[in-house]
Amino acid sequence: MRIRPASAMIVLAAIASAALGARPRQTVPRLPTPIGFLEVPSPAPAGSAQPNLATDASGKVWLSWLDTGPDGKRRFRLAALSGTAWSTPITVASSDALLANWADFPSVFVARNGTIAVHWLERGAARGGYGIRVSTSPDAGRTWSPPITPHKDQTTAEHGFVSFFEAPGPNGLGLAWLDGRDAGGHAEASHAAAGGMALRSTVLGNSASAETVVDARVCDCCQTSAAPTADGVIVAYRDRSDAEVRDISVVRLGGGRWSAPATVHADGWQINGCPVNGPAIAASGRNVAVAWFTMPDGKPHTRVAFSTNAGQAFGNPIEITGDITLGRLGITMIGPDRALVSSIERQASGAALVVHEIGADGAVGPRSLVANVSSERASGFPRVVISGNDAVIAWTEIAVNTPPRVRLARGPIGAIR
Repeated sequence: MRIRPASAMIVLAAIASAALGARPRQTVPRLPTPIGFLEVPSPAPAGSAQPNLATDASGKVWLSWLDTGPDGKRRFRLAALSGTAWSTPITVASSDALLANWADFPSVFVARNGTIAVHWLERGAARGGYGIRVSTSPDAGRTWSPPITPHKDQTTAEHGFVSFFEAPGPNGLGLAWLDGRDAGGHAEASHAAAGGMALRSTVLGNSASAETVVDARVCDCCQTSAAPTADGVIVAYRDRSDAEVRDISVVRLGGGRWSAPATVHADGWQINGCPVNGPAIAASGRNVAVAWFTMPDGKPHTRVAFSTNAGQAFGNPIEITGDITLGRLGITMIGPDRALVSSIERQASGAALVVHEIGADGAVGPRSLVANVSSERASGFPRVVISGNDAVIAWTEIAVNTPPRVRLARGPIGAIR
């Protein structure tokens, strides 16, 4: 789960660079009118990075990020956007042990009852090991519970790539994460020589419930993503077979039990290394949309698949066309049969943060430019949410000779279908 260079990733970068200028053939109808995004003033200061977003029942947008305080310690902070005004930033955690990672970053989640949950990562005593810390607030961030660690193992392994979800029962807060306790300290070790990186889950109430191994062998440094459906929770992640096929799978939580993993689409991407590019999932009722990055034919693709039965089965993938994709996806539903997908796409100079509206009928909307961005890893994984009839998107701006900074933009979706 450590994000380390791999020869496979060097090959991927070379392939993507060689493909500059090539445009995939458009084979589906297109939706009209791209979204016009305008920048929103950011409450995050210079030196901020790793943003995440969530919305509450009223449409208020919560932004989290990492920065450095006057004492030199790294801080995990939050602010809320109501209308056009940001609240005063809240510092939830500040520590020399707080981990900043371009791909494995903190999150904020708001439950239906208004409880705010956050997670961040802290380094352990062993080199490379780190753990998850979770805190909650019942009163819009004014007070916070003492942080807890949801995984109860005593190993010096890596734990991260967290997704929150609302679990059944009163005040049930669930989370799924990647857990390296069985990997023998080597996430990419062979399955025969050591256990693999696993997808684990637990539900937090007054105390942590038993942990469940949801999938015993998964890709070790790709993001997880969770969404609520009318039939329960669904989690998407990049799986890993014994033959090193790393396609996207989903698991569903219903009746207190996790389903067996199911492949969203058999891309057959065989790669001996983690692509550090996880899926994104969103749902509306029993309709579910999953977006993912893949390269089974040596060419990069961003694909989206829809389900009408809460993720029990998915339709054929829809190809998002445009410039060469780098993935780093976000997704949100804008109606029962429409999703908005954000991605980073390579340009002749640098890269661009773009969104596409995708229909379950196969329609792909025009490419809407949010901002020109850096293609460097430090630009991270932009996040997107819906607030009212607007899409709000956050990303890390990387520029020459200036500190990074979290930026935001907002654009009208129009009539929500």
